[in-house]
Amino acid sequence: MDNSDEISELRRAEAHVFAELLKRGVLPYRATEGGFRVNTAKGNRLALLTVPSWVYDADGGYSFAVGDFQPSPDLFFLCVESDDDAIGSVWVFPSISFFVYAEPVEEVGLVRLNLDAPRPDSFAETLREYVSFFRDRWEPVVQFDYFRRFMPPVNDPNFQRGWEDFEDILMLMEFSESRDQISEERIPVEPPGPESGDGQRSIALTPSAKEDLDSIPTEDRDDVLRAIRSLADNPTHSGSIRLEGGPGNYRVRRIP
Repeated sequence: MDNSDEISELRRAEAHVFAELLKRGVLPYRATEGGFRVNTAKGNRLALLTVPSWVYDADGGYSFAVGDFQPSPDLFFLCVESDDDAIGSVWVFPSISFFVYAEPVEEVGLVRLNLDAPRPDSFAETLREYVSFFRDRWEPVVQFDYFRRFMPPVNDPNFQRGWEDFEDILMLMEFSESRDQISEERIPVEPPGPESGDGQRSIALTPSAKEDLDSIPTEDRDDVLRAIRSLADNPTHSGSIRLEGGPGNYRVRRIP
């Protein structure tokens, strides 16, 4: 990639970052030395440097590379994954985290973070999996005044404990969102009902509800499905439907 391509890619990545911050109620401004600045409600001033994934590795992957830097809690690297067609994820790395997970490339004066680097010493196969809680995780920037308590500088005696707590919080946020996403998934089921020219409208069940339904003996399942259809077609709004009873005596009722 030549210099003009690098500049073009940087501008595209910065435009994406700028838009993402605006969507979250943050108004960044350009700094004279490059990158963006953000002022928080409590007077903290953040430096945000956009880093496109334009460094190509010999093993076929892309890395994020920055010049040598002094890590600090108020410096962030916004690492933007992209291809020729579209912008992908933004990895929101506090500079201290970037420093911990990256490797120096002394011969060219860079610090490089390779998300596809293997992690044989952990549960994760790659760094990408190990630090997945940084992907599209804008809260440390948007809510910096809250997270600042968990982000001590490297010379602070509570440095390690604080940053472990910080990453644990992000990990829990990721887990909670993943669980909510799973709970929002729906599986279409077509209970039997009166025939119509357009066929029956399917009813969407959560995976756990579908699993419960599949556990019902075949000889009882049609009766339960008819009861679900009867309640689902009732125009009276209901929050959910509960399945009670057991084999030969299943009952379906609405929960207001």
